[in-house]
Amino acid sequence: MQSRSVNANSTIRRRSLGLNRNLKLLLVVGVASALANGILAPVIAPYFLQLGLSGSEVGSLNSVMGVAAAVSLVPAAYLADLKGRKMLALLAFVASLPAVLLAVLGSKPLLYIAFALIGFANAAAGIAINPLLADSVKEKDQMDSVFSVFQIVNLASSSLGMLLSWPLLAFSGVLGGVLAVYKTALLISAALFAVCLPVLAAVHEPRRSNGKFELKVSKIALKLAGLHALLAFGAGMGVWIIGYWFARKYGVSAGELGLRGVAENLLIVAATASTPFLSSKLGTLTAVVALQLASAPLMVATALSPSFLIAATLFTLRSALANASNPLVSSLQMRLVRDEERARMSMLNVLAWQVAGAVGSALGGILLDAWVDLPLYAAAAVYLVQALFFYLALRGVE
Repeated sequence: MQSRSVNANSTIRRRSLGLNRNLKLLLVVGVASALANGILAPVIAPYFLQLGLSGSEVGSLNSVMGVAAAVSLVPAAYLADLKGRKMLALLAFVASLPAVLLAVLGSKPLLYIAFALIGFANAAAGIAINPLLADSVKEKDQMDSVFSVFQIVNLASSSLGMLLSWPLLAFSGVLGGVLAVYKTALLISAALFAVCLPVLAAVHEPRRSNGKFELKVSKIALKLAGLHALLAFGAGMGVWIIGYWFARKYGVSAGELGLRGVAENLLIVAATASTPFLSSKLGTLTAVVALQLASAPLMVATALSPSFLIAATLFTLRSALANASNPLVSSLQMRLVRDEERARMSMLNVLAWQVAGAVGSALGGILLDAWVDLPLYAAAAVYLVQALFFYLALRGVE
């Protein structure tokens, strides 16, 4: 009995979450970058309206970002293997600084350069940050807890950043108008990205690169990436430009968009918490399809809404259902590919998301200029088709 007690206490100590120096530094980086992105999220769309950008131009900017990210993926992954993940993560934040500063200047040609830099930064961070975080976890049985804590903290920081749009707008008279407020928000975000650089530089990278990188992938990985691309195409049309859609249709500003973003974060957390139960009852594949099918009608209802409050409520619920399926999709993908292929599967996912999303965003901007609600209807149709293909393609594989 005494031996069992000692073993139990040892297990409890191993499972308790203890943040080492690396994890504490990465937590600071996560908080600062999430806060910066949270400030940017509700500001960008109304800022573009203040600059006089059309729906087609907004879609083109998102397309440039997506293409730049896609082109950067393979070189970034290769650089991560040769020089390490920390180096790539630093480059991501270095690129973010001039991107935001160029956006402050407001010139359309400079905006395209800014969004190209953002695309590279997104690709580099997507490849580098999570592996660097995983490499810093000393005990493997702490991995789930560490990633959960980081996601919760990042969501909280992002929500706080979104809420900051309200006090900033309250000083619009002092700062010289709404446009000046939006530019101030961008400058605050740039300062937060700058804070990340010395903190990240202090992180010790425990993993040594082996200088090897392979691109060979299996048929199932290609099939999964194709399904992911179809989903990204729909998201590009209806989700990537949703902030601009809200601002253009209902005349709302960063304050309202920020509150909606905070509500979305909270609802996504609640919905995601219920997915393990749903998966245990229905199976992973069926649970994913059910969540995706449930989200599509809410996209249509959003377009039909007579007011911003109703539209925002419906779209936020749609986002919660759609994003709740993401962990299940990732889990299914990781189980269906070989262990040594999981990193390549992740890279394929980002590649598919950026390329197909960029195409969808460009088309969505054109559709929005033709009829403001058309991108949402088109996205809902794509989601329904993707859910059907997802089930038919994987029902015999799982």
